[in-house]
Amino acid sequence: MTETINAGGPVVEVPKKLNRTAKKLAAAGETLVQIAPAILESRASKEMLAIARMGMMDKVLGYLVTTDKNVHFVRPGLAWDSVQTVPLEVIDDVLYVDEFHNSTLKIKVGERAESIIFYDDMEGISFYQYIKNKQWKK
Repeated sequence: MTETINAGGPVVEVPKKLNRTAKKLAAAGETLVQIAPAILESRASKEMLAIARMGMMDKVLGYLVTTDKNVHFVRPGLAWDSVQTVPLEVIDDVLYVDEFHNSTLKIKVGERAESIIFYDDMEGISFYQYIKNKQWKK
């Protein structure tokens, strides 16, 4: 079950698991741009990485929620969601990891980098284009 949200930006379908987080972001004045099933490599087990790389949409373990201001990595939970936030303006670059061989992108913030594994490569491409084109600055 998904809910559709359009708060002055593109229409974004919000999975039921993320309704709580989406409402908090909207209350904070952030406009949803994209929600993509994805996990952070540093916070995943080998099994979790395999599930994501195979694109098993029935076993989504995390989401990358992109807004007009931030990128949020969300792990839905029963009582609360675990959320890590990176402001868009601090992202220095986004790179493909083994381009066309898996659905992994690496975001760079200063000297640090984090790999993101997308369940669907098209979602990764959309995120890559959004960051590379610096569309949030428009």
